[in-house]
Amino acid sequence: MRKPIGYIDFDPNITPELSYTSYINVAEENVEKIYRGKYVEIVSMNNRRFMGRVIGGPFYMPEGISSKSFIAKTFTIRGERFSRPPPYYASFLVEIIGEIKDESLKTVYTKPPPRSTVYEMSTIMIEKLLKIGIGDMDIGYLLDYKGVKIRLSSRDKNVLPRNIGIFGTIGSGKTNTAQVIIEEASKNGWAVFVLDVEGEYTYMDQPNDNDKMNRALRSIYGFEPEGLKNFAVYVPIGRRSSRKNAVEFGIPFSEINPYVFSEIIEATEAQQRYLGIILDELKEAKRVEERSGGEFEEVVFGKDKTEAKITIYDVVSYISQSLSSLSDRFMKSSYIALSTKLDRLIRLGFIDNGDPIPIMDRMEPGYVSIIDLSDTEDTVRNIAIAWILDKIFRIKLRELKNVKTMIVIEEAHSFISREKREKMTATIDMLKMIARRGRKRWLSLVFISQQPGHLPPEIFELCNTRIIHALRSEPNIKAIRETTGGLKKEHIDMISKLSVGEALITSPQILTPMIMKIRPAKTKKLY
Repeated sequence: MRKPIGYIDFDPNITPELSYTSYINVAEENVEKIYRGKYVEIVSMNNRRFMGRVIGGPFYMPEGISSKSFIAKTFTIRGERFSRPPPYYASFLVEIIGEIKDESLKTVYTKPPPRSTVYEMSTIMIEKLLKIGIGDMDIGYLLDYKGVKIRLSSRDKNVLPRNIGIFGTIGSGKTNTAQVIIEEASKNGWAVFVLDVEGEYTYMDQPNDNDKMNRALRSIYGFEPEGLKNFAVYVPIGRRSSRKNAVEFGIPFSEINPYVFSEIIEATEAQQRYLGIILDELKEAKRVEERSGGEFEEVVFGKDKTEAKITIYDVVSYISQSLSSLSDRFMKSSYIALSTKLDRLIRLGFIDNGDPIPIMDRMEPGYVSIIDLSDTEDTVRNIAIAWILDKIFRIKLRELKNVKTMIVIEEAHSFISREKREKMTATIDMLKMIARRGRKRWLSLVFISQQPGHLPPEIFELCNTRIIHALRSEPNIKAIRETTGGLKKEHIDMISKLSVGEALITSPQILTPMIMKIRPAKTKKLY
């Protein structure tokens, strides 16, 4: 027979917040059994059952006397003089999560009355009611409940394909969290592309070599450290990688989204407009050239419907040839400025130079591809990110690959920021389109950032599942508070107090926001 640990108290006052919360009184001998974050079952006098979570306390009170009485004050000031101190109890504030009916959690429009009995809740019941153990991706466990595992579903379009946000300050554990997500996605048949701006994921084909993490991995989860299979690392041509056998790649200019490209090189509106005109004229000229030179082939083999391939050298050459005939001074200065920016990119040596990443070949179940951008200029990094996003999305649109695909964007704020939002409308539109139309095609984005306060609001709107590690600065916490539904004040207050590896998680799969401990990665972390 279960023993109660406490009882529901009368409400101390009338406030709107108390409509959803209750106070429980716990005798001195049971105080150690209850703490903030503890889940409890509450049974009323007429056997209605409720699930609650402790969110405040303990608040200690002397039993049978006023806390302001002479005896109480003397005891706390000179406690050593009392051989038999007055008994005390603790009061805790409990959030009523829902009513338990038919062994499932239902919406509740009332709360348990005074004298309702409070019991500890078993780990099996917690996992069942909160629906956190039904997925196939082992993420971690409910904080203080090692037996309550949190598993996300890789097969539910309301969860993974609707994108993930991982936020946290430096050293909070967000890189380990990203590795766990990558490992679990790969294990469940997803092709994963990681845009690695710090070079931290380049040795994930090797097992975790941290003894402390491995002990926890074995004892809590029963997992062994192991590296990923079908793993490859790519680096822009001419750049260094922490991985010696990284494969160099270049990017074809013809495959870069011209509108996003213009924003990345910070072209003015006039320069963007002229670049569009130049590209259209070059494509038309190539089409005419191909038609005139291949009429016989068109009749015999059919018309070639492939898009004309324009190189960055074609654009620079066109501008150079046009300058002498331009009479408009404003247009001429825009052409010169645009040519200067393109010349700079040519000198960086990664556009129209070398072979591109074989994206199609890497879109296979379980394959993980790391794009090491740690030794690249901002422009190179952002063009590479934009190209990979657009390339994978177009492959998905043409249904050339039906493999579930995940793209992980590290330090997303350096690619798309709140400060440059007005100048990056094409980039934001591209991300929104990928998120909206990609979901139906099992294309998922993972945004990682140590500075969520610098991300535009549109990015938060794309992330239905959020894993929030410790954040210290008010602008970053404010961004989470203003964009994450379902968070209460106690959740916000906890964000700055989270320890390494602890995180607040919200997801369509999880009924209520909760604090969890992320499991250690099985794979090696370079730094």
